[in-house]
Amino acid sequence: MFSKLLLAILFLTPMFINAQLDDLIKKTAAPELLEEKNITTSIDDAYPTAFWIDDIEGYVDPVEPANYNSELGPGFYRMTVQSYCLKAGTHGPTKGSGHLIAPIKGKLDDIVTGILTRSADHSDIAQKDIQLLLWSIIYGAKFTDLDPALQLRVRPLLSDTEIARLSVGISDIPLDLLPDEMKSTAKFYKDLRGKITDPSSSFEEIEQMAVLPGDPPSSMLKKQVNPGNWAYIGDGFFMRLMPDGYRRSVLELYRPESVNIQRDALNRITQFEKDGNKIDIVFMDEPGSDVLKADDGKFYPVYRFKSVKYTGANPGEEELIENFGWMIRGDGKELKNVTEFKSYPQDPSSALYNARLATANDFFKKISKYKKDSNNPGKGSESNLTDGFNSDKHQSDAMYSIKNPTNVVKKTSWINKHLNYVKDWWNCSSNALSGGSCDNDDTPKKPNPQKRVGAPGNTGGQRIAPSLRNFGE
Repeated sequence: MFSKLLLAILFLTPMFINAQLDDLIKKTAAPELLEEKNITTSIDDAYPTAFWIDDIEGYVDPVEPANYNSELGPGFYRMTVQSYCLKAGTHGPTKGSGHLIAPIKGKLDDIVTGILTRSADHSDIAQKDIQLLLWSIIYGAKFTDLDPALQLRVRPLLSDTEIARLSVGISDIPLDLLPDEMKSTAKFYKDLRGKITDPSSSFEEIEQMAVLPGDPPSSMLKKQVNPGNWAYIGDGFFMRLMPDGYRRSVLELYRPESVNIQRDALNRITQFEKDGNKIDIVFMDEPGSDVLKADDGKFYPVYRFKSVKYTGANPGEEELIENFGWMIRGDGKELKNVTEFKSYPQDPSSALYNARLATANDFFKKISKYKKDSNNPGKGSESNLTDGFNSDKHQSDAMYSIKNPTNVVKKTSWINKHLNYVKDWWNCSSNALSGGSCDNDDTPKKPNPQKRVGAPGNTGGQRIAPSLRNFGE
């Protein structure tokens, strides 16, 4: 809008320009700096945190893929990657900086993500050249104005169409026509373009201008963000990014296994199965077995486990646990007017029962908030799944409460493997209700972390974009 107005003004008489321009600008909507539209991602675009993944390191060790730019099956992966600054003139991340995962947005998001994607296939192109290219694109320098040697080096990262789009630079608005609060920002963008297109400028000089040292001012804090936040990014993958400076980041990806389950008529899971490894659950279903009279004299809804049998894929891997374990039934609230109940050795105290119920209810509140988040990247969160989901949460909690009876604890890597399948199943279930999917498919897929950035909670901090290039290359 402002650029069209300015063009019209330039055709008017000098006298009108001198006498009326200030007044006309003040009556017009504030102009937009076009550089800030090229990539717009901020903390407001961040995906909600997949909080249920936070404990993953407690049950599975991460592995480093031999080829970062490869298809990945289910698993937990850790990579130290080359990363890039997508917001010049701000402070680089320091130790302990927190970031949320957000999609790359803006008028040139396709070109930026294309460069990050193609960079993985061109390890011969230096990281600093890629960074210069990204800064030139975001801040409006014409591709044809770059040092010809740099153009030649980064040419494989761009298509002919993209080069054509990037060969029209941003026209500078005269600084004296801008409101005071925009002048310094516009001048910075103009000076940065000048540095980037000056063949005599070293990368270190440009970097010093683009990346400010130290922490950003606390006055620019918009949201407190702790490090290590997971987010669902599609195709069954979760992602988190932990920058160590702007050029190097730890990128972690997690893709849960798909696990086969069987249910009974009450929708309780009676079997988990994966690659011949099974957990079979038999419930106590005699009259009164679904009611607990606790030590506080109150009655609570439960299901008790009659037996849980672990069967491994290898000979000799079999363990049967009888009369141990219980799960909350329904909403878990106290029952009134009970006429029939039974007591069993595995019955919990009222304190234990209510503690587990409180933990589950806290989870349900968090997942409800996640589902409603406007930036949820998933498919839709069908509300009719809620009751079954709540029951599955209670059963998941129950399965982990029986994992350490004394006769099992010493057995155990193969039983722990079974429980990891339960955890993967639960992570898939949580993701499905919150809008994603594991799709019951373990076929290796190519993740797309390069289409996301780590968005800082402080607006004076940098957006950090990962590539799938090993930092050590």
